[in-house]
Amino acid sequence: MAKLILKRGRDARVKGGHPWIYRSEVAEVAGDWRTGEAVSVLDGEGRFVGRGFYNPRPSLVCRLLTRQDEPVDGAFFRRRIAAALAIRREAGLVSDAFRVVWSEADGLPGLIVDRYASVAVIRCLTLGMTRCRPWIVEALRGPEGLADYHYGHDEVTAGRLEGFEPLRGWIDAAGPPEIEIREGPCRFVVSIEGGQKTGFYLDQRENRALVAGLAHGRRFLDVFCYSAAFACQGLAAGAARAVGIESSPEAVAFARRNLALNGLEDRAELREGNAFDLLRGMERTGERFDLVVLDPPPFTRTKAALEAAARGYKEINLRALRLLSPGGIVATFSCSHHVSPAQFEEICRAAAADARVTVRVLASLTQCRDHPILLNVPETRYLKGLLLEAIS
Repeated sequence: MAKLILKRGRDARVKGGHPWIYRSEVAEVAGDWRTGEAVSVLDGEGRFVGRGFYNPRPSLVCRLLTRQDEPVDGAFFRRRIAAALAIRREAGLVSDAFRVVWSEADGLPGLIVDRYASVAVIRCLTLGMTRCRPWIVEALRGPEGLADYHYGHDEVTAGRLEGFEPLRGWIDAAGPPEIEIREGPCRFVVSIEGGQKTGFYLDQRENRALVAGLAHGRRFLDVFCYSAAFACQGLAAGAARAVGIESSPEAVAFARRNLALNGLEDRAELREGNAFDLLRGMERTGERFDLVVLDPPPFTRTKAALEAAARGYKEINLRALRLLSPGGIVATFSCSHHVSPAQFEEICRAAAADARVTVRVLASLTQCRDHPILLNVPETRYLKGLLLEAIS
């Protein structure tokens, strides 16, 4: 097997538990290597560090799959996927909609697998993972029979960086283009073939339950509502009324279907348009809400755009805080992994100051436990949030 040899003095982070290796940290790649195939990684002294897929095209050239001297084969994927499933089963997270594999956090960097009832959606982020897709599907079939159908939904940006053609389609037999799932008391339609990400934002499942527990009798505003999952859970828990804001016509259509599916459409209103503009208009007309959820898409995917993203987060939080009734609550989130929890807290603090609202922190929030976080790999914690109460 080819060997990737790290530069002397450039291996501390990898030895400390982080699986990523950048081009600038590599001294040489020795032997007969092929793009996207596994290589053995050695430190500057020639000692074995681990094994991972090597691709010289992106700046992130290798992600360690294992720190053991073991083959990366079908048996390897069966073990890793079985271990990921066992963790979620022990935590009581296995349902008809949950994340089965979360990339680095499950020892399979570059692979995401979500299960929606009878469908497993497989998302590959590296060239190496795309070539292991048959092993992945075999492991998912396994003795557990996790899903009847397997759909590939690779990330387009990753394909461009890594040099592979992203798969968007059924891997074996064609399954249903849409499927219905249940989360708590609610049912939702998930678009397998046309949805964002893998079809549904599973990472917010526990936060939706938390917010729903605060919704009874309140007037609820769900900003960037997508499929209205927060709004549906809040209304099912007794919210007096919900307003959802979404810019995508397709998402508005799904939100409307989900509200109707749960018999909640009579207490809900959907407004299509730019969230910043709509919130400013609502402030001008004097609308007020007792509970607001802000769950925007990532405002930045690069460190270079962090300053602009911070301005966007501050603006959206300022507008939401100005719409709160006395004693109102806002659940606000950022899924931009370049924005740290400390930075996000500072952004919200500045927004509260400009809005002239004093807020109490009720809770710090993060992603659902089926998206586990590794302390050694801070990038695995991408979703951060605050539950804030206006006290003046």
